[in-house]
Amino acid sequence: MSAKAEPGGVKNPWADSPPELHPKQRIFLSIDAIGSTELKSSLANKGCTPDIWASGFMAFLPEVLVVYWRKYVEAVNRHCQRDNCATPCVPKDITRKAKSTSPYTEVTVWKYIGDEVVLVSELTCQKYHPLFHTLALAETVKHFNHEFEKNRPEPDNVLRFKGTAWVGGFPVTNIELNLPGQVEGQSARDFLGPSIDLGFRLSKFASEDRLVISASLAYLIANCSPMGTPLEHTGDNCLSLPMCFGGLIEAKGVKNGKHPLIWHSVKETEESKLCRVQNEQLLHFLKNSHFKDEEILPFILDPSQKDTKYNNKYKKAAVKQKKIPYSIFFFFAKRKTRAASTSSAKSANAAAADLDAEKIVRRLPPSSATGKR
Repeated sequence: MSAKAEPGGVKNPWADSPPELHPKQRIFLSIDAIGSTELKSSLANKGCTPDIWASGFMAFLPEVLVVYWRKYVEAVNRHCQRDNCATPCVPKDITRKAKSTSPYTEVTVWKYIGDEVVLVSELTCQKYHPLFHTLALAETVKHFNHEFEKNRPEPDNVLRFKGTAWVGGFPVTNIELNLPGQVEGQSARDFLGPSIDLGFRLSKFASEDRLVISASLAYLIANCSPMGTPLEHTGDNCLSLPMCFGGLIEAKGVKNGKHPLIWHSVKETEESKLCRVQNEQLLHFLKNSHFKDEEILPFILDPSQKDTKYNNKYKKAAVKQKKIPYSIFFFFAKRKTRAASTSSAKSANAAAADLDAEKIVRRLPPSSATGKR
């Protein structure tokens, strides 16, 4: 991603930094088993050994990324208005990439937390990425619920799944860490910050029918372009992704302790029909209520859409995070210092070698120095 100057010739403070240090908006996608503790306890009480329930989880956990990527590609093929997008969301050779473990969108498993899998990806396309990732998660939840219900018809043994999606901006507000891995020479990526905490708090409001979406992600989705084949028509209005609003919920640690409950219906219910909102309505509420006192709205890196307020916040965050061990800024600062030290050491060694060579030459007899015998 190339760094550009903002309108008016203002240079971004990250212009000369490696891409890893550029501002990023990441989307976090959680898919979690519902009632798994009760299921395990129930089976244990019946005398079942762990292999009875473990087989179900092991059929689920490794497949999440594979199924998710397939659903993402299907969403792009079905809905993307390719002619209006300068950067395609998937490569031309979709089949090859769909089978790859390194998808074009670089969706990766961030972490496994018991029976929960959390995926992460960087958002780089304002028109489609927030929308397609959320839609793909909804289809992934739907897929696993269908598969487990089909293959395990006994009510007591059916695993159900729910999804939660949220975003976080880096390095302002949140921090990216480059932690030492268990294997020497390898590192593990981690993320900390209020946006991350919020996502996990929102997950308790999700269900197999309700994919909960953070307010920041809902804002990005509502600003996305309409899809080529919309999911739903309301008169002449095309909803890019049907969203529902259920008022404010308690969210410990969040500003004012409240957060909007916004969701996309994985499965249509009477509740979702009653709570459906238009994008314009949702945007109006978010701008005039939830984001009213916020200086910076969630954005996907585009220099033309930011002012110097973000630049100042970025510079402050970069300075502070350079002092935090294992932060991505600390990592690159340390690597740069190490490289400079290595370069200085090499220069000093070279100078010492030259000096030693001169001394040796001066001590040699003239005939030897000129090669004469």
